Amino acid sequence: AEYAVYHSVYDDFTWMEKYGDPMFRRHVAVASIWGLVALGLSDEEILPFNYSSYVTELENGAVDINKRVLGMPVSLSPIHKSIKQLNRAVLKVDSELQALQTWKFWSPWRNNPLRVRDLNDRLMMTERAFTEREGLSGRPWYKHMIYGPSLYNDYGAEAYPGVDDAIQTAKKANTSESWQSVQHEIHRVARVISQSASVLSGGFS
Repeated sequence: AEYAVYHSVYDDFTWMEKYGDPMFRRHVAVASIWGLVALGLSDEEILPFNYSSYVTELENGAVDINKRVLGMPVSLSPIHKSIKQLNRAVLKVDSELQALQTWKFWSPWRNNPLRVRDLNDRLMMTERAFTEREGLSGRPWYKHMIYGPSLYNDYGAEAYPGVDDAIQTAKKANTSESWQSVQHEIHRVARVISQSASVLSGGFS
């Protein structure tokens, strides 16, 4: 979203109306895209959630964390183990989706309403399972353990924000207790990923 007057005193309605987006066609296009997303979520018989891409993002986040704690007394094995667990659940759901697609070809969805409802409930509740009631350490109003704003960057977001907070603190303090806090946050993240895997695979339904 960067353009010449971005975050300046000239970045206002008048500039947008005259130069940025005359007739507001781009605004209409973006609103239409979001409208289509909302329609897709509300009208699809199976929720269009793709947790395989989520697994990839979780792995990328773990790689980034690993680079930042090299040489420190911290292990990311709990996160790697839980991501593998989630990936197994994703493969199971993918096979269920393929089976439902096959059944849809031979018979309508309405012949399998309970299977469809169960799958949709699991897809919906999996995202919620990435949250924790206690929230981030020191910022309990943020409940999501995977994505959230960085404590040290109020503009950007971080993958594994609780781990990021703990790493930044540990690098300043550089005590064994501070690095134990990093390990504790890693365990918290691994727990919610495993929890999400259980929900997705039907362990809580």
